[in-house]
Amino acid sequence: MQQMRQWWVVPGPVGGVAELRTVSVPDPGPGQVLVQITATGTSRGTLIGGATLRSDNPNAKPSPTGNEFAGRIAALGDRVHGWDVGTRVMGRGGACHAEYTVVDAAALMPVPEALSDVEAAAIPNVFVTAHNAMVTAAHLTGADSVLITAGSSGVGTAAVQIARHLGCGTILASTRSPAKAEALMALGATGVVDTSKDGWPDAMVEQHRTVDVVIDQVGGGLFPGLLRVMSLKGRYVSVGRNDGGKAEIDLDFLARQRLQLIGVTFRTRTSAEILACSKAFTDDLLPAFATGSLKPVLDRSFTFEDLPDAHAYMISNQQFGKIMLTL
Repeated sequence: MQQMRQWWVVPGPVGGVAELRTVSVPDPGPGQVLVQITATGTSRGTLIGGATLRSDNPNAKPSPTGNEFAGRIAALGDRVHGWDVGTRVMGRGGACHAEYTVVDAAALMPVPEALSDVEAAAIPNVFVTAHNAMVTAAHLTGADSVLITAGSSGVGTAAVQIARHLGCGTILASTRSPAKAEALMALGATGVVDTSKDGWPDAMVEQHRTVDVVIDQVGGGLFPGLLRVMSLKGRYVSVGRNDGGKAEIDLDFLARQRLQLIGVTFRTRTSAEILACSKAFTDDLLPAFATGSLKPVLDRSFTFEDLPDAHAYMISNQQFGKIMLTL
C-alpha cells in the first residue's frame, strides 16, 4: 500500500506537539476524490485547540491537522461525476497537512486559472469562514458599516475584501500593530482602529464611528469595547476567540441597543452544513477571484517539513495574511 507523510498534533507536557507521521494513502469512497496536495494553509485555530492537548489530560487524543488544500485530483471514487483525474482543485477538508487527502467531491472548487496552487490554497478556509460570518450570519449589505477585528489575519484580510466587494462605505479594521495600518487601507479598509490604545471605544463613539456589524476573532478582553461601539440593532458575530473565550457583558447596554449576538463555528456543523457553506461561498464569490476583485493575501510560505517553524512564526504575530505550506 502506498505511503505518505502527514502531520499530527499529539498530546505534550504543556499542550499539543506537531508530529510528522508516515501513514497509508487513503482510498476514496463513493462520492469522494483523492487529492494530491501541492499547497496547504495554516490556522491559528490549530494552535488554540492544541493548548488543551496536555499529556496529563486522559481525554486528549492525537489527530491529523490541516483544513484546506490545493492540488490535483489523483483518483475518483464511485459515483463521482464532473471531475477528472489531473484537474486542479482547492477546498476545505480534513487532515490536509499531508501529501494526499480524501474529500467529498461536493467540497471541490475549481482553481481560477490566474492563481498559483499556493494562492489557491489560501482561499478556502478563510474566505468560506468570512463569507459565512458576514453574509450568511450577519446579513451584511453595502448599506452597513462594519468593524473587523484582527484585520491582518487570514480571515481578517478576507473579510475586509468581502466588505469592499459588497460595497460597504465604512470598513474599519482593528490591529494592535500600527505598522500594518497602511496595508489594511490598501486592501480596502476605510479606517484602522488601534485597539492597543486605552479608551479606543470611547474615542470611536465620540467621533460618531459606531458600526452596524462587528466580525470578531479576538473576544476575551476586547469584547466589552466592541459592544460599546455598536449601533442600534447591531449584529455581533463571534468567529474566533484569540484572547480567550470568556468576557464581561453589559446586559443593559445589550438590551437598550437591541443587539444581536451570533456565534459561528464549523465544529458543531454536520457534513451537509459544512458543504453548504462552501457552496454558498462558491456561488457568491468564486467568480470574483477570476476577475481579480478578490485575491488571497499571502504573507510567506514554508516547506511542508517546516510546519513547526510556520507555527512559531504565527505565534510571533508578525504576519499579514496567510502563512502557507508547500509540498
